Amino acid sequence: MTRRALALLLPLFASVLVTATPAAATPAASPAEATLAWTEGPCPGTTGVTVVADLAAFPGGSVVRRCDTGTPATAFAALTDVELAPEHGTGEGETGPYEYLCRIDALPATADDSCAGFAPDAPYWAFWVPDTTTANWGYAEEGVDTYAPAAGVVLGFSFGAGTASDPNEMSLTLAQAKDPNWTPGS
Repeated sequence: MTRRALALLLPLFASVLVTATPAAATPAASPAEATLAWTEGPCPGTTGVTVVADLAAFPGGSVVRRCDTGTPATAFAALTDVELAPEHGTGEGETGPYEYLCRIDALPATADDSCAGFAPDAPYWAFWVPDTTTANWGYAEEGVDTYAPAAGVVLGFSFGAGTASDPNEMSLTLAQAKDPNWTPGS
């Protein structure tokens, strides 16, 4: 090959090498730079989704109220958005495998529940929504993975066996859940 041919091909190779070099990746935002999608306490008015996790059934537990300032697609997503770390359990039922809400905020502990299905009279996470006829909590007719919360709704979660001795009910009323001035024990 002549010098002239090389001189003509060199710019072509150089442009191939330059375009083949990967672009510098944009660094991801650090956790400190990430903005929270929630605030402490109930949401104001008809904005956001208020998430109430009643942890009073656990030693040292209390009521956690957080406002999901976004628009969660499901109740499970709302728990995730407010950083309560929900976890699914998986069981085998009459119609096949199923998933359910097994843990909130690492409760119950893995040693207490393997999240491998429901056991009769065993404690579980109950899911509550506003009952429009009584203006208090009503047991949700949908599961946490299918319930799509509307803006302004309050979601409640309580833990217990659902028996006469352990009724598994919210330890606060719906009005208390919505009240920005309410504190546990008041």
